[in-house]
Amino acid sequence: MSSRGDQIRFFRVPARGLLFSVLAMSALPLLAQSEGLVKSKPIQNDFFPTGESAEQLANADALADSGDTDKAITVYRFVARNYPGSKEAPKAQFRLAKQLNQKGDAEGSFKEYQTLLQRYPQTPDFEEAVSDQIEIANAFLKGKKVKFLGIPMVPSMERAEEMYTAILKVSPYSKLAPVIQFNLGLAMEKGGKAQEAIAAYQKVMDKYPNSSACAAAQYQIGYVYQRLGMEGKSQDLSALKESQNNYQDFLLQYPNSEKIQQAGENMKTMVNKESADTLRIARFYDFNKDFKAASLYYNDVIRRFPQTPDASAAKTRLDELKALYGEDSLRVGQERPENGERLAEKKRLEAQVENTALANYNGPSRKDIVGEEKALPQPKMKGNVKDAQPIPLDEPPAQPPGQKTAPAQQ
Repeated sequence: MSSRGDQIRFFRVPARGLLFSVLAMSALPLLAQSEGLVKSKPIQNDFFPTGESAEQLANADALADSGDTDKAITVYRFVARNYPGSKEAPKAQFRLAKQLNQKGDAEGSFKEYQTLLQRYPQTPDFEEAVSDQIEIANAFLKGKKVKFLGIPMVPSMERAEEMYTAILKVSPYSKLAPVIQFNLGLAMEKGGKAQEAIAAYQKVMDKYPNSSACAAAQYQIGYVYQRLGMEGKSQDLSALKESQNNYQDFLLQYPNSEKIQQAGENMKTMVNKESADTLRIARFYDFNKDFKAASLYYNDVIRRFPQTPDASAAKTRLDELKALYGEDSLRVGQERPENGERLAEKKRLEAQVENTALANYNGPSRKDIVGEEKALPQPKMKGNVKDAQPIPLDEPPAQPPGQKTAPAQQ
């Protein structure tokens, strides 16, 4: 009995192992390594264990049409990974990304679209895939929160910037490329990267000069400079000037743009800002009694911003200073101008005198050039300290006209 039982147990063990091997071999065609977020798990199609790529794609489409999104995603991914060289693979890849997006998995959908554009750039769904990617990135640009461990955390302009950069990398010549480049500038601008944003907007005009996005890019460059000049802690007048130049280019090149009126209002705001800042500088010097510097800035306000209220205020104060101190005292430059003859003679004598100090000078002596120099007279000191009279504290009484002052008594 024991030997028979041993024989039965002996045959049962190989039978179980053989059955497991057969099942494993039958499942091999239906397994493939996942390429995406989950790389450790194989892709398995338990819903349709048999059928070629065309039949499997049809099965996935039927699941999607019936609203069974999860099963459709599984079968689409199975077709895309197991039959990458088939004509159904690009379609399955595209529809996989679509289903993920409809499900609300924006990050997963974006990555699957990226795989499609990289592997199958000739797909007829190329532009639609790019458009869907832009919409996903735009959601982050508008404040969509980045998820961490499935939990929405904080909005991220950096994530939007990464997405736009990734799209441009695989579709630099897409018809939507100018829009992507412009939105990349917006993401940088909102992320506090002003100079990088300006460079991104400039690239729209340089790389896609015939695009309708160029008008918006030109306007936005002026706007970024305007914010730098008006909102910065330091009064950056150079940024305001750059903003005005870009707005002027915008008005000249795109007169039919819907932002023409806004650009004009922005320029008026900056002119008022710049005139107020210049007037403030003038008043600073005025307060500190540096009237020459103050008059310089008052004149600058009058000359550059003649139609502003600040120009009227500057002119009023400048007239007051001229009345108080005289126009000559406010003139900036040489206080006692010399005529041409005197200035030329002065320079000639200075050059000759300086030459006589050189070690290798071999000309006439300095005495022969400038003449005899007389020594300054020494001050005469009083012989007796008693001769010094104190200064009177009170003024002497006024004398009648024609009367001479009596000599002082010794």
